[in-house]
Amino acid sequence: MRFKVLEATVDCLLEGVAHELSYATIADRAGISRGGVQYHFATRRDLLCAVLEHINARRLRQFRDDLACIGPDEDLAARIIDAHWKHLSERDFLAYQELVLLARSDPELTPAFAPLYRAFLAIWYETAHQAFGWSYRDHEVMQAGNIAHYVLEGMAYGQLAGQLSPDVVNDLLDHAKSIMRAALQRKNASE
Repeated sequence: MRFKVLEATVDCLLEGVAHELSYATIADRAGISRGGVQYHFATRRDLLCAVLEHINARRLRQFRDDLACIGPDEDLAARIIDAHWKHLSERDFLAYQELVLLARSDPELTPAFAPLYRAFLAIWYETAHQAFGWSYRDHEVMQAGNIAHYVLEGMAYGQLAGQLSPDVVNDLLDHAKSIMRAALQRKNASE
């Protein structure tokens, strides 16, 4: 039942009713009683934090799966950027965007979400380190990874608002790939 509540909440977020999100709305969507929702999540904050963790867990699994599919002779930077960009237009990231926008106007959510995001990034960084030696303890590596990551996330928000043309998207993706390639080459040269 907990999973049904989390998925129903994600569905509600994607339908654009984040500002109207209530136990009644979620219960109706999940096909359970309002009490069933409250049994698993005592407060709205608890529910939304659990949804964020639920989404982040799936996003991390996708990242691991993407890395596992990269062959030894492939362009690592291109594969990572292309896979990340693809996921930024999928269900989980779209719901994540809605949660971030919701937290912007809810003073209770912002401090609750920050440690969840830091935990997500820590696992993301460790996954990259284990998969291809990308060490975020190295300042240059961290900077290149963050530039690529936040450029893509910013593009996803711009795309959500209909502000980016395909040409701009392609130019920015190519630029992010070149930043990552250069950092990977510097890392490999220093080993």
